[in-house]
Amino acid sequence: MIATLVDWDLLGQAVLSSFVIGLGVLVVAGVAVAASLRAQDARSDGSETAYIGFSAVTVLGVVAVAVAVGGGIWVMAQ
Repeated sequence: MIATLVDWDLLGQAVLSSFVIGLGVLVVAGVAVAASLRAQDARSDGSETAYIGFSAVTVLGVVAVAVAVGGGIWVMAQ
């Protein structure tokens, strides 16, 4: 009876895609935090090039997480 009410294939796809996307956002956020900490270390060591590089990775990571959150909100609103 319940098998006819729930489309288990579509539900499984939704769970899997949510898990993969959530894990991806978590990894990108972690890389952004690590890059931010490395940028601070590079700045205190006087390495301007490393500071700029790690800061760029931090900014890209924050932008990617913001886009993912905005995209998630947009998808839920549709």
